[in-house]
Amino acid sequence: MAIRGQKPKATHLRLVNGNAGHRPIPAGEPVPIGNVEKPAKLPKRQGELWDRFIARAFWLTWADGPKAMMWCHLQAEFEKSPGKMVSSRIGQLRALGSELGLDPASRARLGAKEPHGETKDPSAKYLD
Repeated sequence: MAIRGQKPKATHLRLVNGNAGHRPIPAGEPVPIGNVEKPAKLPKRQGELWDRFIARAFWLTWADGPKAMMWCHLQAEFEKSPGKMVSSRIGQLRALGSELGLDPASRARLGAKEPHGETKDPSAKYLD
């Protein structure tokens, strides 16, 4: 069953973008830090998709790796034969892409902005 309303935003994003709902912010919540790592045994086409889309998604962290791998497998399956892909798998492909921020609307919702030569995490000053 689907959950109504807006998807919850990660605490570190609420700190950076402002706490619009003025709800209490949990203290001591773990924050995933680090880049997403490419799995070692990706087939050729999935590896190409990873390099083209996932590696460029600077907002993804190590915690997004398994979800990104699933997206690569489904996208490769779709490219191979789109007519044979079942609608439920296409729905999963769209949902994974959206959760990873691969479309403009979900990137805006995630608050992913291009880094402007800044190497430090902008939320670090709030989380230390």
